[in-house]
Amino acid sequence: MTNKLTILSGTTRGLGAAMAAQLISNPGHLVTLSRKPSESLAQLAHEHRKQLTQIEVDLSVTADVERAAEQVKDLIGKQDSLRVIHNAGVVTPIAQAQNFKDLHKINTAFQINITAPIFLTAHILSASAHIHDRRIMLISSGAGRSPTSGWGVYCATKAAMDRYAECAQLDLANSARIVSMAPGLVDTPMQAVIRSSDIAEFPALERFVGFHQQHQLVSPEDVAKRLLTVFESEAFGAKTIDDIRQHTF
Repeated sequence: MTNKLTILSGTTRGLGAAMAAQLISNPGHLVTLSRKPSESLAQLAHEHRKQLTQIEVDLSVTADVERAAEQVKDLIGKQDSLRVIHNAGVVTPIAQAQNFKDLHKINTAFQINITAPIFLTAHILSASAHIHDRRIMLISSGAGRSPTSGWGVYCATKAAMDRYAECAQLDLANSARIVSMAPGLVDTPMQAVIRSSDIAEFPALERFVGFHQQHQLVSPEDVAKRLLTVFESEAFGAKTIDDIRQHTF
């Protein structure tokens, strides 16, 4: 049996929670990074006799991220495969360019969406150089590939994620596969945040309300299944900048 370690962030709800629930039934050790542990996930792990470690971390707090990095490093040992999924993210602040005046909110978005993943990945990579089968998936967004009014900060963080993935793949050569993956329109709490925006700050509001009303959002469970299928396929890594909607199932 493969001795696999899987590290997944942002598992409190939405897409991350769906991926965690599906990973529970797979072999190996699952490590989650989230603001609070999930009792339901712990119960699933018990039922499946799955090794689960839940690390409490606020990715917006530097000291928390540093502590989590050390905890994760301590769990890396003699595994023969490593999987990392950076899923945690925030869409706020949503505002017009002239209204991005809350430095704390801007810094928080960058810290969660890109700074923490870069930092955690560095520590994970340095501690796992002996593992030959390493894959890293960054959950990105189409927002990083085309602009949307009101999403200046969000688009910037996701564009940064894409370029980071490309640079990291150059650094890693053939020692690991890293992909920045757009998941498409997913019916998650993040979409609810978007729909609650002020139309003066986010002119595309009605379009996103329409996505929900017209049932164009895909369930987190379906997207999680697709992401995890591609993650384990030979196709993973063929394109560093990828979109799950470009894959057939």
